[in-house]
Amino acid sequence: MRFTIVGCGALGTILAAHLLEAGHTVNVRVRGRRLEQVQAHGLKVRGLVSLALGVEKGLTINEPSKDGILIYAVKTYHMAEALEDCAGSQADVVFSLANGVEKTRLLESRYDEVLGCMANFSGELDADGTAVFTRNVALHLGGDWPEVGSLVSVIDAAGITTKLSDDIYNEEWSKFVGWVALLTVAVISRLDTGDSLSNPFFAKLGAEIMRESGRVADKSGVVLLDRPPFPVATITQGSLETAISVVMGIGNDFKRQAPGHRISALQDLLAGKQLEVHETLGFLVREAKRLSLDCPVLNMAYNIVSGLSHAQK
Repeated sequence: MRFTIVGCGALGTILAAHLLEAGHTVNVRVRGRRLEQVQAHGLKVRGLVSLALGVEKGLTINEPSKDGILIYAVKTYHMAEALEDCAGSQADVVFSLANGVEKTRLLESRYDEVLGCMANFSGELDADGTAVFTRNVALHLGGDWPEVGSLVSVIDAAGITTKLSDDIYNEEWSKFVGWVALLTVAVISRLDTGDSLSNPFFAKLGAEIMRESGRVADKSGVVLLDRPPFPVATITQGSLETAISVVMGIGNDFKRQAPGHRISALQDLLAGKQLEVHETLGFLVREAKRLSLDCPVLNMAYNIVSGLSHAQK
């Protein structure tokens, strides 16, 4: 298959390198310092796998997308800019690895064939441009495109665990509800994922954010699902005490299975970059207001994380 990947951060690099290693045609769209790194050294991955691939393996850089699979691997706050940069691009189908649930709507305003996507694999980009591959849980894809099953098989065979979902809308929301809680806890605590979630005070904050986010989801007609790493249906529907215990258990699992794991938002904060807050937490706060829901913890989280992001400027 032919792939164009917009953005070469950690996830974009990991996905592109795996597909290129598997023999597929891969074009990356990238600019700035990252462009210089890719031109000089190609795509490098370490951690769960070790890969080093460049133009000699068929990698192309900043070619226009004319067909094939177009994947947006940029932060939510870069989506509008990336869409403009790729104006006129053509593709058989498009999806985005970004966090949140508004990404699909943005893509559907530009492209005819769009897949829903819930990305549950993790990485971190070193200063030299090497992507550190830390977690390979699952990339969920779903939609009406006739070849989606074949696409899932291709990416899975390349080494990124990929699953076909017949309920991708609820999958996206279920990841999102857990992710906004982890975002908040991570940037406030500045601790690794395991240390922050296993802390009873941060676990309580995370549980309360998920429970209020779950109310927004429920009012929006979403059916939350228990999916790794957060069983959000259980967390939002049971008692707060049970929710806190579940979150702390997840933290302990991270400490055992992925020590040192850091959510990308914490990586961005420590690197002095802005955070994905207005398009994620802000979206939930706006939806809560529209739906006449009182969500004080969400509002507090949005204000704090917005303040941290603003201080990066």
